[in-house]
Amino acid sequence: MSKILAFTNQKGGVGKTTSTANIGAGLARAGHRVVLVDLDPQANLTHGLGLMDPEHNIYGALLHEYRLKAYPLQENLALVAGAPSLSSFEKVKGDELDREFLLKDLLEPIQQRCDYILLDCPPALGLITLNAYACATALYIPLEAQLYATDGLDKVMEMVARVQRRVNPDLTVGGIFFTRFDGRKVLRRETAETIRNKYPGLVLNQTIRETIALGEAPHLGQDIFSYAPTSAGAADYAALVQEILTR
Repeated sequence: MSKILAFTNQKGGVGKTTSTANIGAGLARAGHRVVLVDLDPQANLTHGLGLMDPEHNIYGALLHEYRLKAYPLQENLALVAGAPSLSSFEKVKGDELDREFLLKDLLEPIQQRCDYILLDCPPALGLITLNAYACATALYIPLEAQLYATDGLDKVMEMVARVQRRVNPDLTVGGIFFTRFDGRKVLRRETAETIRNKYPGLVLNQTIRETIALGEAPHLGQDIFSYAPTSAGAADYAALVQEILTR
């Protein structure tokens, strides 16, 4: 049975999609069978990994218009495409019985065929995110160590507590990690220390430095290991993958 890891933050622009793509690619390169699922209506994960205008996507599968399809990207790595129409999910399915378990039911058949399923959640705590939390084994929360970073984090942690009580008692927070981190800046270091003290044991040791290569790779439809395997970004994500595997 695969582990389902959800990458989430209520705040946008924190490297959530970049992290989902590169951690997924890193796990695949380590020999694990990985399926990525793009749950963000912006579909940046889908486009950033080179999949343009796929015929099948997660929204159509959730509506039972067709079976769930994962498009192969490379050895051990496949992607369930996202779609802008996901923005209608709450309106279409909001009144349905057991609406928070629709994604869990959809993913169940593929859990025996892979080791990890990685969910790229939207930057909002709506029904799509609730579905992700309802089926996830663990949540990973990327954030920038800067002013107001804790605002979105606190809201995520509050929702986790509610989901654990009512929907998914097995849900855990796998870890919090810093993206676009610059240890030379005092504010970044102080904010990181504040969050480490507030959430002891949850902040991962590995940070992701801000590098040009991490920004360039999605424009060419590639993960960082394919685009710039010797870059600082590749080294950081490789180390982060190893830390996740040991937790």
